[in-house]
Amino acid sequence: MPSRLRGRPRGHVTASPIRSPRARQQCYLDTLAACLNAGFWCRQVELLRMLVESASKVMADFACAFEGPGDAPSRKLLPRIPVFYINRSVDTERRAAITGYLRLAQLPAERVTGVEGTAVPSHFRPMFFTGERLHSTLRPGEVGCYASHLTVMQLIVDRDLPYALVLEDDAGLPVDLHARLADVLDNLPADWDFVHVSRDSNRAIKPIAELDDGRRIVRYSRVPEVTTGYLVSRAGARKFLRPMKRYWPIDTDFRQPWLFGLEIYGVAPSLISAGESLGSVIHDLGNHSRQRRGLPIPSRHCWTGNPLHTPEGVVFNFRKLGPSTWARCNAYNSMRRIVAALKLRPLLRWLQLEGTGSRLVGSLAPIRFDRH
Repeated sequence: MPSRLRGRPRGHVTASPIRSPRARQQCYLDTLAACLNAGFWCRQVELLRMLVESASKVMADFACAFEGPGDAPSRKLLPRIPVFYINRSVDTERRAAITGYLRLAQLPAERVTGVEGTAVPSHFRPMFFTGERLHSTLRPGEVGCYASHLTVMQLIVDRDLPYALVLEDDAGLPVDLHARLADVLDNLPADWDFVHVSRDSNRAIKPIAELDDGRRIVRYSRVPEVTTGYLVSRAGARKFLRPMKRYWPIDTDFRQPWLFGLEIYGVAPSLISAGESLGSVIHDLGNHSRQRRGLPIPSRHCWTGNPLHTPEGVVFNFRKLGPSTWARCNAYNSMRRIVAALKLRPLLRWLQLEGTGSRLVGSLAPIRFDRH
């Protein structure tokens, strides 16, 4: 028997290559479709990587169980953190991605259906409408995004939750997010309302407390424009739900804490990232600031043309940062704007703190704060 046939079962037929032009064309189309779905597979690979990390962590804990109680590290009992994520009914791929992240992080979460455009719940309509018409220049996507976040905050108040984590469906979560959030909650001032955990500010920040992993709780000289992920207390949700007309996108109103009397903090470097392979539908629909740059031109809703450039904002930052830190923050921010305008990139990199994109101004608070 020839060697090339040795070991093959009797009756075996070797498959012939594709000869039909139609079959060859279909093969090319399948290959093209696979290439177009590269973004989807990138997210699947990322989820697989996180699954491997989670499995490694479980195996390490399992190994510690056999080392004896004297050798095993003490494990802190983590508090229950209510989690809500906003997701539109049509965005099934994003729903699968965020639920995968939450499962790996072992954080049970509740889905809140995103509001579609101007289909705002009746109890929120006076905030956006006068009669049947919008009383602002907000686009339908911006109205829907704003109303979605208000819906989550109403749930927090109605259920009397002490706090909750609010996520948009493009958030990327680390496996140990629960433990990191518990550390943040242990070190926050007692009067906190909001804590941004999903984006680093490109402005100067004042450190408030240091966390176990080297991150810091900070107060902003300018709150970043982001709503991908944040902690909100019951008191903060109640303040933000105050009945008043809304003229700006939600992330712009987050950057105006003086309007609502909010105590806003952040974590630097941030804990949560925005997924790049899927993108943010909510952001694409208008969840981003649209302030005008340049000289102030009075508008219908803000006499300076930019709601962040107002005397109320200056007074608020002066009080919250303190005179010395406020002056140093403004000096750094002004220098950074000048350097950016002159396109002096090496100097701009020097001005930024590695890993956060911000400059820390001030010293760490020497005490830990108590929580309610």
